[in-house]
Amino acid sequence: MQSQPTLVLNPDELGQNPDLGMDLAVSLGIRDLELRTAWGRNLLLADDDRLNGLRCDATARGLRVAALAAPLWKWCRPEATPGRVDSFGFPTQVAPADRERWIDRALTVAQILGAPRVRVFSYLRVEPALTETLADDPLLPYALDRAREAGVRLLLENEPVCTVFRPDALLEILGKHPELGLWLDLGNLHEVGQATAATVKELAPFTEYVHIKDWRAQPEGTLEFCAAGSGDVPYLELLTALEEVRAGLPYGLETHVKGDPAAALAEGAAFLRARAAGGGSC
Repeated sequence: MQSQPTLVLNPDELGQNPDLGMDLAVSLGIRDLELRTAWGRNLLLADDDRLNGLRCDATARGLRVAALAAPLWKWCRPEATPGRVDSFGFPTQVAPADRERWIDRALTVAQILGAPRVRVFSYLRVEPALTETLADDPLLPYALDRAREAGVRLLLENEPVCTVFRPDALLEILGKHPELGLWLDLGNLHEVGQATAATVKELAPFTEYVHIKDWRAQPEGTLEFCAAGSGDVPYLELLTALEEVRAGLPYGLETHVKGDPAAALAEGAAFLRARAAGGGSC
């Protein structure tokens, strides 16, 4: 039997009233939150008073903020053409002159919320001549320095619409920047055909946070999101491999299920707990 996993719930999976998601977390026995949007806006765009209120509301319920799911580097230049991208209420076209300000704002928001982890991306893939790269971006060392001063860890998510999403590219940039950790999305890894036990073990030493979402591939090529453990992502194999190298990581439940997200979150939490107790199947 394994120890029970540290589960994390994002309230905006239930909508833009964060009270609903926080109440669900309490009812499911989940004590950690991942925050991204509330009140119809990305939290980087929320004012400090509302952020302080959100943290107070979480604390009153016995909840803490485990991570800020920020949109940093999920952007391109204004003259570039982003494809269909969900940036959760944040612009996808950001002028270079504005980017440092948004990095600073994200770290301030993390400090207000008490979040020790902040997600980053790696630039949107746009027209080849306009696609930027993260590894040699002078803003990355700046952000890592500022994060260290703020007591916050920056974690890179493997996002398929961005430039760094395959394991070899992830390992390269994480090896080059030791202060940058990995926000490993196993569903994204499966989407690009790289979700194997061997790959997960390679990535495990860098992994500090895990996104758990599941889906079923449809004949027309789309993805139908479903509760974790009920779809195509081979979680039993992947999580076993991950925990052999790096046990005790926080698992952020992310459903994207539209019909009944509360039920999907509850089912996903039950799956992860049953798996830890030695049961459950995909």
